[in-house]
Amino acid sequence: EEIMNQPTINLVCSYAICAAHRLYRPDWSKDKNVKVFGKCANIHGHQYTLELNLQGELNHDTGMLINGFDVDTIVKPFLEQSFDHKYLNEDVAFFGDKQPTAEWIAVWVYDQLKSKFPEHATLKKVKVFETPELAVEYPI
Repeated sequence: EEIMNQPTINLVCSYAICAAHRLYRPDWSKDKNVKVFGKCANIHGHQYTLELNLQGELNHDTGMLINGFDVDTIVKPFLEQSFDHKYLNEDVAFFGDKQPTAEWIAVWVYDQLKSKFPEHATLKKVKVFETPELAVEYPI
């Protein structure tokens, strides 16, 4: 039986995470921090939404790119141990020398997860919604 080329699919998996952060530079005055970062210069929290975009060819036998349960077994432990209900400034080493902005969160999550998926399901993009109205994507 000849197997046709399978279509390439972009699978989007979404996760809700609660975490706190503060955008603040200790080398700046309090006034400059407030001028640049506004109310984000205070410790506050977000319910982030992360969207992971996985891409690859559909599996001929299953009709899926990758089973959503398999994605969860890769992603959820990382999110629960490293991100969910954390104070990003102090609990995550990556942010020791970086502002825990949505932009840097997207880079961090992508870098942590990109090598964890099977070869046939490539992590193409991470989208981080800091609020329902503001999101960043990495890489572009």
